[in-house]
Amino acid sequence: MIEKCALAVITDRGRNVIPATWSDLDEDEEDFLVRHVERLRKTTNASETRGRFRPDSTLEKDFAAALTADKVAFVAVAGRLVQQLADAMQGVNSASCVVALVVEESTKGGQRTVSLLKLDAEVEAAQLDRSGEGVRLRVFKDLLPRPGDIQKGLSWPDPRAPHSTLVVLDAIVEGTAKYFQNAYRIDASPNARVTEKALVEELAELTPSRIVAAVAAIGDGGDAEAVIERIRGQVPRFEVSAPELGAGGAMPGVIRPQFATVVKKSYEADEIELKLPLARMAQVRTRRVGTGFQTVISTSTPMTPVDNDDVSGSA
Repeated sequence: MIEKCALAVITDRGRNVIPATWSDLDEDEEDFLVRHVERLRKTTNASETRGRFRPDSTLEKDFAAALTADKVAFVAVAGRLVQQLADAMQGVNSASCVVALVVEESTKGGQRTVSLLKLDAEVEAAQLDRSGEGVRLRVFKDLLPRPGDIQKGLSWPDPRAPHSTLVVLDAIVEGTAKYFQNAYRIDASPNARVTEKALVEELAELTPSRIVAAVAAIGDGGDAEAVIERIRGQVPRFEVSAPELGAGGAMPGVIRPQFATVVKKSYEADEIELKLPLARMAQVRTRRVGTGFQTVISTSTPMTPVDNDDVSGSA
């Protein structure tokens, strides 16, 4: 149930702001915003994006103040947050949006939460109208996204703390689209899928034997920076340049426990493609034979029908 809500509008790429005001929501309005918050806070499983406050961020202080603020103080907090976002949006190709600052009451003994929703007004839809002449369409433009389609939002506190101190939903985080994070001086990690892809690309630079050693060091996964340190214990010169893995001070993502058995590496030669889980790298060996190469795959079951005229007692 929503305890407090303030709404504001930002248009003209941040140049125009309709200031935040206190909003007494009716039942449908509350349900609409509650479902947006639920979508936002569903991103708190271990494989999703994690968030943190930068040292110079004032967002955590503002969120804490919003929890205890009266109407006047709450609207003032909302006004500061809206202006920070509007300033960051200038020069960015962003749609007009509604900004909602929402405090929800605790349920089932949980914590009260404060959430900031950026709802882009870019949806176009039509409604069927029956008239005396038949059926007509009523077209609506600049509608807000339906719950589930929100692109950007923040929520606090984060149940994953201390591994993540802020729930962040930021669907596009490349280039100038990082304005949302920069507005509030926060960082967001990539999700596990993107992080694991970056790790695979770094591992691809190693020989198969070193990949086997690196995969063994990954173990049950975890914070990507910690995983990289474990890999270096087995492959001392293993260096990474991907920000998804923490390079350059970026916030790293996480590596899931099943990474080595689920993520696959592809190799191709002479239009033959081999794709195998990283955990199976030890079963493949390539060596030079004359002017070419020979790749041997050791398996416990046949990959193709067995030719009985070509059975060897050794691998």
